[in-house]
Amino acid sequence: MADEYELLQQRIREKAHELWQAAGSPAGQDQQFWYAAKREIDKEESKTDKEVAGSFPASDPPSSSVVTGATGEHPSVKQDEQ
Repeated sequence: MADEYELLQQRIREKAHELWQAAGSPAGQDQQFWYAAKREIDKEESKTDKEVAGSFPASDPPSSSVVTGATGEHPSVKQDEQ
C-alpha cells in the first residue's frame, strides 16, 4: 500500500512540475500546481476505472490457459498431491 501511495505522489510531483513549467515557472504557486496535478490524475484514474468497470475481473483466470490448463489445475500439481 505504501508503494502505491509513493507512486501516486511521484506522479503528482511530475505532473505538477510539468504544469509549472508550461505556465512559465512562476514562483510561489507550488500548492496551486500540486492540486491541479492531483485533480488531473484523479480525473484520468476515474476515466480508466469507468472504462474497465465492465471488464472481466482480473482475479478470475481464463477457463483455459498455459498456467491453469483446461481443468483449472496447475499442470505441475497432481490430484493426489493436493
